[in-house]
Amino acid sequence: MARRSFTKPTDEYDSSYLNYLVNELENITGLTYSKGERIEINGVDSSEFVLVSPNGTKFKIEVNDLGILSATTTI
Repeated sequence: MARRSFTKPTDEYDSSYLNYLVNELENITGLTYSKGERIEINGVDSSEFVLVSPNGTKFKIEVNDLGILSATTTI
């Protein structure tokens, strides 16, 4: 993947720059989610669903074919 340069921010807070930056990051990563949107992760590929607790511990969430959820710590 080629390296991309972002437009430099001004010295003062600018909400339009923040919007620009978020849009650029979403375009690069392909991750865009809206409030209330359904997110599906395919268990066939290497996608993982990871939640981060308030103390910073990361938990990988998995589900088996019976619908039973499990959480394991991950890096």
